[in-house]
Amino acid sequence: MNKLRPLLAVFALLLAGMLFWNITLQRELAKYKPQVEAYLPEDLYVAVGSTIEIYNDQVAWAGVREGYSFNWDCAVGENLADRFSVTGKEEQLGDYPLTLTIYDYNVNEVLSFKSTLHVVEEVLEGEYSILNMGDSLSNGREWYRTIYHRSDGQITFTGTRGWTRYSHEGRSGFSAEDYLNPTEYFSDGVSEGIQPFYDPVQEMFDWNYYKLFTGKDPDVIQIFLGTNGLEDDPSKTVDAIAQMVKNIRRHDKEIPIYLVNTIYWADQEKIGTMVRQDGTAFLQGEFKNRCDKRIMDLMRAMDKRFGKMDGVTLIPLALMHNSRENFQAGDALHPAEAGDQQFAEVMYSVYCGTLE
Repeated sequence: MNKLRPLLAVFALLLAGMLFWNITLQRELAKYKPQVEAYLPEDLYVAVGSTIEIYNDQVAWAGVREGYSFNWDCAVGENLADRFSVTGKEEQLGDYPLTLTIYDYNVNEVLSFKSTLHVVEEVLEGEYSILNMGDSLSNGREWYRTIYHRSDGQITFTGTRGWTRYSHEGRSGFSAEDYLNPTEYFSDGVSEGIQPFYDPVQEMFDWNYYKLFTGKDPDVIQIFLGTNGLEDDPSKTVDAIAQMVKNIRRHDKEIPIYLVNTIYWADQEKIGTMVRQDGTAFLQGEFKNRCDKRIMDLMRAMDKRFGKMDGVTLIPLALMHNSRENFQAGDALHPAEAGDQQFAEVMYSVYCGTLE
């Protein structure tokens, strides 16, 4: 027995070494295993006469995009190669279970999500004025006008900027944090002063101050921010929007609040070739996959913070805008006319399904 002890000790050392090596190998392999993350809200809306499309590569972010298959299962709509598409029809009014299953290249299920697709009437019960706070995606965009006409004038937009029926609070370059601070806004090089949500006495964002200062008193508030200030950690943007929502709720207990998920950027060609007026890179050092991950993380963080909050509705525009095709030439951030049309159809469908 004594003679076996050295052998047993050696064997034990070898076994321990193999175990340690295996654990280390597994950890190293895990670093390089392709990730896949996805987001699909619990409720989706399409109004009669509108079309919404949910794009596979915007629902999911993957470290390696190739090799994953998407299967959409719903009694209405179309399960297409790169998206789920549905047009609202009068004869299909109602609620439909919608399931998305993501498979790997061996047809093993990776992720599965269940949602409810609501096909809703395109007619609203009343008239509503909406105040939209945002950045350049809200600064005088055509989607305001499209929604106004789509609703036969039942929806108008209000604010201190823009035109009578299509007024707004969109400011190019603004982040969510800019609306919490005494941020001066310049339009075409001319100062418009400090943004009107900042109360200089309280030194804070204050909804009641805005209403008293501007005379605006909308029926609905919409916050469409996130492109500016986009970072790996979305907490600054989410926290800033949360401060706005909290303050609005303090003064208006029942007013509907919509939060729009900012859109994915265009492809790498547009990101790389977008330049400033002096010819320098506008999006220096940015690349598509990292930008997509930031948008995904922001969407999920917004859903976690606001998804169950009474009176607050998320509009999943990031999933429903065609970021491959609908941008202006040489522009990775601002959609062309087809993009504004998608904005309008997505927003209007949510309004029809949720405004009472």
